[in-house]
This record gives sequence, structure tokens and C-alpha cells, in this order.
Amino acid sequence: MKNMNDKTKKWLVVAGGLALCAVLLVAITGQFKAEKPTDAPLPSQSSSASDVTVDPSVLDTTEKEKDVVIQTPDATPPASSDNGAVDTGTEQTIQGDVTKPEYTEEELKNPDQKPNGEPVTEKDTVQDHDKVETPVTPPAPSKPSGGNSIPGFDNVPNAGANQGEYVDGDGDINKQVGTMD
Repeated sequence: MKNMNDKTKKWLVVAGGLALCAVLLVAITGQFKAEKPTDAPLPSQSSSASDVTVDPSVLDTTEKEKDVVIQTPDATPPASSDNGAVDTGTEQTIQGDVTKPEYTEEELKNPDQKPNGEPVTEKDTVQDHDKVETPVTPPAPSKPSGGNSIPGFDNVPNAGANQGEYVDGDGDINKQVGTMD
């Protein structure tokens, strides 16, 4: 080390620091790698009554025993209305395909009955919108209009020329200027 000058020592320290930073960077990024998630095993679905054991010495023989009947649920799903749903296979649907009802020409042209068989009520009759009477609105009262009216503000009286004051201040916005009476 005596043969090295200060410039060489400085470059060796910088190179060693960079190498140490690179090693730390690799070690830290290795800690952030996410492990692949593993699925928990599903519990077995076999539930049999043979797994239950009863110790007869624990039972009190003086009490009357009641017969207990345990019913196992059926493996078949309950009967449901046929709505076209498919619950098996890979392409399952909640409801069946929509079908448009078809009506005969006689059902469509009957003016006293709707196509689905319901009778036509007074609310269902067609109105001719060209003959509907529009309500008459009374005319708005006339307001005096002067030479100084502004549209949308009825009539604004003329208060004369604009008035303003010059306030001497040093530009500080937090400093009180004037008096509040």
C-alpha cells in the first residue's frame, strides 16, 4: 500500500463501494420474489356414520332412550322448473335462451284485444297527438323598461358613476388597510 498514490486508493475505495452496492441490490431484490401460491387440499367429502363411536359406559341406563333417526341428504338436486338452464358440462348457463313469442295475423289485427290475450283498456287506446289541446298560459305582466335596463335583471336604477378609492399600502396582503365600521 505504500507504493500506491492517493488517486489509486480513492478509485479502489469507489470500486469496492460499487461492488458492495451491487451485492446488496441482488440480495434485496431476491427477498421480494413472490412464491408461487399453492392450493390447500380440499377436505374429503365422505361423511359416514361409522366414524362416530359411543362409549356405552358413559350412558346412564336409568333414563329412557329415544330413537334418533338421522336422514342423509339426497345426492340429487331438488326438482326445479324447466327454464332452459344448463348446470352440467363446461358451458353452464343460468337461464335458457330468450325466445320471442309468435302471434298470428288475426291476434295482431284485433283492435279489442292485445296480442297476448288481454283486453284493451282506455289507457291503452291510441291518442292523436295532433289534436291535443295545449294549455293556455296567461301573458306575463308588463314591466316598466327604461333606458338603463339589463336583460335578465328587470329594471336596475342608475346609481350614477362608479365610485372607487385609492388605498395606499406597501403590498403586504396580511396587513390591515382601512377601518371596518
